[in-house]
This record gives sequence, C-alpha cells and structure tokens, in this order.
Amino acid sequence: MKCVAVTPEKTVFDSEVEFVVVPLFDGEYGVGKDHSPVVGRIGAGELRLTLNDGSVERWYVEGGFVEVVDNTVSLLTNRACLLRELNLESVRQEYETARTLPSNSPELMEIRNESIERARAKLRAAEKAENVFSR
Repeated sequence: MKCVAVTPEKTVFDSEVEFVVVPLFDGEYGVGKDHSPVVGRIGAGELRLTLNDGSVERWYVEGGFVEVVDNTVSLLTNRACLLRELNLESVRQEYETARTLPSNSPELMEIRNESIERARAKLRAAEKAENVFSR
C-alpha cells in the first residue's frame, strides 16, 4: 500500500508502507492493505507508518485531511515533521506561549484554546519521541 503526505510547502513522505496510524480529530485511525475507502479530518498528533521492512517511522502532523482509496493513503496536512526532529524544550516553550495568549473576547479565547490544544498534542508527541529515541 502507498502512503503520501503533503504539506502546503512540499511532499514530505511518498513510499510503500504496511500500516498507517493517523491521528484523527477524534482519535487514532489505523489503515492496512485493502482498507475500505474513507475520508477523515486529521487532528494534531503522532502519525505512525509501519514500513515494509517492519520499521516504524513517526511523524508529527497537524490538521488537514486523510483519504484512503485503492490501497493509497493520502494525507493533506498543514504541518508535518519527523518526531525525532522535534526539540522538546522548544515545544515546551510553544506550549507556555500558547497558554499566555490573550483571552479577553470570545474570538481570542477560541484562538487561545485551539493554540493550547495544538501545542499540547505536539508536546505529548515530543515527550513520547524523547522516550522512544533516547533508548
């Protein structure tokens, strides 16, 4: 099965895989060979790709859509980077910055809350990566 992940800037992944776990807006979603067609809304979190050699590649993705059709998983996402490339201290700072955003109107409160949720998801992924890659 093929998996392609595209951001507004570039194609970040285009390869054959055995299995894909996508962080949807409301939970994780696993996709294997011959999966039925589906479209979903990507949340923020860890994208896990099991490659044909059995190794697992871990990515952080944020927002967008996933489509599964004809043994192809296509991800159109706002942001994608390898988990091992995340700097835990920088991600912690992003989270703290999101928590200090103004919230003195309904619109600003919504922006602040969304920023906190994205930063929290990125922090969880970075902390997990720290544990996985420091072994």
